[in-house]
This record gives sequence, C-alpha cells and structure tokens, in this order.
Amino acid sequence: MDYSEIFGAVTGIIYVILEIKQKKSMWIVGAVSALFYTLIFLNANLFAAMGLQIYFLFASIYGWWMWSRQNSNEEISEPIVLKLSIKRAAISSALALAGFLFLWYILKNYSSDPMPATDALIASLSMLATYWVTNRFIQHWHLWIAADVLAIYMYFSQGLYATTALYLIYIIAAIAGIVHWRKFRQVLN
Repeated sequence: MDYSEIFGAVTGIIYVILEIKQKKSMWIVGAVSALFYTLIFLNANLFAAMGLQIYFLFASIYGWWMWSRQNSNEEISEPIVLKLSIKRAAISSALALAGFLFLWYILKNYSSDPMPATDALIASLSMLATYWVTNRFIQHWHLWIAADVLAIYMYFSQGLYATTALYLIYIIAAIAGIVHWRKFRQVLN
C-alpha cells in the first residue's frame, strides 16, 4: 500500500472532522490532502479526480478567505449556516451539470481515464459541494453523500483501498455533519 495514499486519507479524515465543527483550519488541512491526492490520482489515471484535487487546493484558499471574511464582517462567535436560495441552487446546479457534460466529453474522447462518466460526475458534484461549503450552506452535505457513494465504487474498482475506506468514513461524517449543522444558527444570505 502506498504511504502517500494513507497520509492523504488521514488528512482527509482530519479535514472532515474540522468541517463538521466549522473550524477554519479545515481549509489548511484540506489543501495538504489535495496536494497528496493530486499525485495519487495522476498515477491512477483518474484525471477528473486529479483536477478536482487541484480545484480543492484553490477552493481551500477561497474557503479560508470567505470564512475569514464572514467571521470578521458579522463578528460571529458561534458557527452559523447560511440559507441557500432556490435561485442560487438552480444556477450553481446548472453550472455543475454543464461541467459534468464537458468533463465527461473530454475524458471519454481525450484521456485514458478508465471511468470517464463516473469520474466526471464525482468531480462535478464535489465542486458544487465545495462551493456550497465555502458559503456555509448545509445542503453541501447531501451532495457529498452522493459523490462519496460514487467515489467508493470508482476507487474500489481501481484498487485504491485506503481511499475507498476514506470515502466510507466521509459518508458517515456527512450524515454527522447534517445532524451537527442543523444545531447551528441559520442566517439569511
């Protein structure tokens, strides 16, 4: 078993624990995990998954900035959840669908990705979930569950067993996240 995969999985678990607790330090841990998984997925020819990790790296910077801004602007002393508007949900979901179709086409026609549709769908759902978590929308947890189920199938079939175990843990964590985030104060966006 590859030690970089184990390290990536451990940092991924730490990230999700910090996410459930709404700790801003999650963004730093997420960036470290993304760096390791970029290389892991490159070696497995899972190119959308690799690109997703690069997206996670930049999203970690954006998330750190957004959460810092939200905390300083509103002087929040307790975790909050922002309400996702129907308009924002529709627009961001439509963009995610377009992203999925684009990625699927590229992966199917121009790469050696062994599972182009699954890889593209996981990437699109995960990008949308990451965008929603940067804005503290509780609905991001539901997207993670869907993406994680698909990821378990894909990573197991590619022999990435530590990563498969990580995504099983992610599903449990997402359920815990939903329960925990429901306790936080809801704020209009």
